[in-house]
Amino acid sequence: MFIKKIIKSIALQYYRVQDKSRVKRFFAKIHDIAQQERVRSQFKSADGVYFESDVQLNDAQCISIGDNGYICHHVILTAWTRYQNQVFEPEIIIGQNAHIGEYTHITAINKIQIGDNFLTGRWVTITDNSHGNVSLESLHEAPINRDLCSKGSVVIGNNVWIGDKATILPNVTIGDGAVIAANSVVTKDVPAYSVVAGNPAKIVK
Repeated sequence: MFIKKIIKSIALQYYRVQDKSRVKRFFAKIHDIAQQERVRSQFKSADGVYFESDVQLNDAQCISIGDNGYICHHVILTAWTRYQNQVFEPEIIIGQNAHIGEYTHITAINKIQIGDNFLTGRWVTITDNSHGNVSLESLHEAPINRDLCSKGSVVIGNNVWIGDKATILPNVTIGDGAVIAANSVVTKDVPAYSVVAGNPAKIVK
């Protein structure tokens, strides 16, 4: 409270008049700067990245995002170093100039690497893991109690655009300049400069 009073005093002197609207904007800016620094400090690196509100993080010290990134509202970025009795060494690496749409979920126990100029729509899922496998023994367990498994890392090249509600599954490489149509489920590698669509996603151009 004392610090807040000092800042308000400085703001009033700076503006020379008690202009409440300008002081309110001043405090909003200070709050936003503090919030951005609080979020960035959790990452391995995220300097120059802007985070909108309500971003959900887990083990963000395993996540790197390049300069000039923009992370929209309600994005979920989860690297899992531990799950129940399992221990992992996950990495999520996102290049420069990324724009990640609302409610996108990127989750890793292995490695997800994404190049520069990455763009997603809303509700995109990118995962290198799943709850259990399709063995009969695993299927007898409640999904939440199954071990996390990864079939392989996810690699996404530069200048890739992923449309709304698309899902990228483990052990997939997407080449530079590829376009993933909305609602696609990508289960196999996508060549550079191609367009894929459908479930499972197939080349359409």
